[in-house]
Amino acid sequence: MNAPLRLALGAVVVAAVLYLAYRVFGAFGLVFGSVLLGVLSRPLIDVVTGYPSFVSRIAMRKFEGRYFEYRGMSLDIHIDAQALCWVSTRDIRKLVSLPADPVLRKLAPSQCGELGDPPQCRITVEGLAQVLAKATEPDVTKFCHWLEVDVARPARRRLERGTATR
Repeated sequence: MNAPLRLALGAVVVAAVLYLAYRVFGAFGLVFGSVLLGVLSRPLIDVVTGYPSFVSRIAMRKFEGRYFEYRGMSLDIHIDAQALCWVSTRDIRKLVSLPADPVLRKLAPSQCGELGDPPQCRITVEGLAQVLAKATEPDVTKFCHWLEVDVARPARRRLERGTATR
């Protein structure tokens, strides 16, 4: 049952019991009926404390699944219908050294291009691994491994299961 419905149902039950207690026992009924508020307060508190995360989830719904974080750096990753993960080259350059966009387009023409919203130069995870294959720095290897394990592989699994991409 969703939160607003639970809240409304709890409020109606509490109001009905307190009204009935007042009609039958008068003011003492309200005193003893307030124990019911203590029993039903837990679901009410859960709804009220869950409200900020609910609102932020609704507000950020259009960005869901596009932004990933690697070592505190935010990465804009566009996942298309074929579960190809297109990583923004601008974001990659914050983490590792990468050739300029025209050079990337020549090195991996089918795996580099402009797409997404807003349109910007992006490269697939496979294309990035191909471009950075000769890198010997451990950070580059760890970054490529993170992209494959935490971004590309889950996207392919979601495609195989038939669920929508994030």
